[in-house]
Amino acid sequence: MYSISRKSFLALLLFCAGIKSKIRYFYFSDSETKTVGAFSEVVLPVTEKGMPSLEEANVMRRLDEELYFVSEEIQEDFHSAVMVLEYLPIFYGHFSFFSNLSREKREELLSLWAETDSDIVRAVVGNLKLLVCLVYYGHKSTWEQISYPGPFANPPEKWSEARIHYQNLVNGKEI
Repeated sequence: MYSISRKSFLALLLFCAGIKSKIRYFYFSDSETKTVGAFSEVVLPVTEKGMPSLEEANVMRRLDEELYFVSEEIQEDFHSAVMVLEYLPIFYGHFSFFSNLSREKREELLSLWAETDSDIVRAVVGNLKLLVCLVYYGHKSTWEQISYPGPFANPPEKWSEARIHYQNLVNGKEI
């Protein structure tokens, strides 16, 4: 049996911790990332053949980037919407958070919430769905599958100062 020294084990842990820190988000907390990811899996066609996954379409990273630069009021509204989504199943007889439910239960609840009389619930689900869909379908990896040829004359992508700043933050570069 192969044994590993304590020093090697600690070095491996530090290496793995360094990898995890590269996946951090600047707007989302870990629990919000889990909730929005679970929501996105249900509302987006990520399981259909040929469609990109959430990771391939950079859904969470783009959402994080977009929400990082909006006003504090909008940020707080989005935090509140994600929190409502996470705790809402408890009020509908499920003793679990949204992110911990099976895919089938999440689909069932979203169908139920689409028909509810509560304007707040419909607004939360509708606005989250709108933002997730905009980010997903705005990514080039989805265009061929939905028969979108791309922008007219196919100009090169030009990043704003905010996007450049965010990428520098992600890559750990000081500005």
